[in-house]
Amino acid sequence: MAERTEARSQTSGNSNAEHTLPAQINSATRLYPHHLCEAHLLMFELCRSLHTQLNRLILARLPLALPPNSQSPETYTTGIQHIAPIYRSFESRWADIVDLQPLEASQAIDHRVFSALKHLYMPDMLRARNLRSDLSILLHKKLDEVDDVLENMEELQLHRFLQHFEQTCGAKPHVLIAYAWVMYMALFNGGRWIRAQLLVAKTSYWYPLSLEGASESPNSNPSLGLAFWHFPGEEDGEDIKNEFKARLNDIEALLNVEQRQDIVDEASSIFRYLALLVGELDEIVTTKPIRASTSSLSTAWSQLLVKHFLPLGMAELLYAFLHWIRARRWYLSFTTTRQRGRSNSDTRKRR
Repeated sequence: MAERTEARSQTSGNSNAEHTLPAQINSATRLYPHHLCEAHLLMFELCRSLHTQLNRLILARLPLALPPNSQSPETYTTGIQHIAPIYRSFESRWADIVDLQPLEASQAIDHRVFSALKHLYMPDMLRARNLRSDLSILLHKKLDEVDDVLENMEELQLHRFLQHFEQTCGAKPHVLIAYAWVMYMALFNGGRWIRAQLLVAKTSYWYPLSLEGASESPNSNPSLGLAFWHFPGEEDGEDIKNEFKARLNDIEALLNVEQRQDIVDEASSIFRYLALLVGELDEIVTTKPIRASTSSLSTAWSQLLVKHFLPLGMAELLYAFLHWIRARRWYLSFTTTRQRGRSNSDTRKRR
């Protein structure tokens, strides 16, 4: 797949020119008001609560993979090791479709869906190859050994997710658009903050400073071992993100109402499966010996358990309530002390 992607990257400019699509969307097919009809905004609005839930689950756990709660990238590596098969599966399926010759495509897939997927395909967005190289560094394995590791992962939720993907995309290839939107746009939103935390950790003892086969210091190249979070170009991927959004709007006119609903539904399913995968990772991490100080790890996990077992919003409500109780106790203590002071002063004056 890596070799095929490299070859396609060199010809992507010409192929995109051959598949120019209408930039204007037919207003007669719109189901929502004008300000929500852009495809990426529509999916975001409909999946907002699921997106928020997943985002909170991930951000609550990130500190557990970083100093001082973790003294090595082992926990972080476990996490990306479980999302790498997802990127590899949908990017490989997408590449197979894009590589079809016109005659093959006409027999295998609806021509409008084929045009939409080909137009949206952007080699610079692909992440599977970057994840593969990161895991090669972090696991101290050769690339073909990393492939073996990813192919032999047997975690239940990951297996269910990949099985769902194969079944759904086999019947409805247009839902690949949902995978592209969810899995790529996340890297430009919360992913930027996550990358910043990882880069800070990378300058410390957390990152393996002596890597076999590494030709440069980890700190001299920020993307070394963290290529998943980096995009090519001088704009740090902002130009890629904007181009992706523009193309997503372009292809909306090629999809009928049912197909667009399928994409929104699949985006919701992706968020749910990812949330289940985070829960499975909780179990995996808790059964692994983690090199960290007992006190800091205990505190971190106690905070995590509150986040994990309470419904969304309840954790924040509980914390706010506890803060209110503490503030109330402080206020009552303060006023009681003042009242006692005044009472003692009055008593002394009367004497």
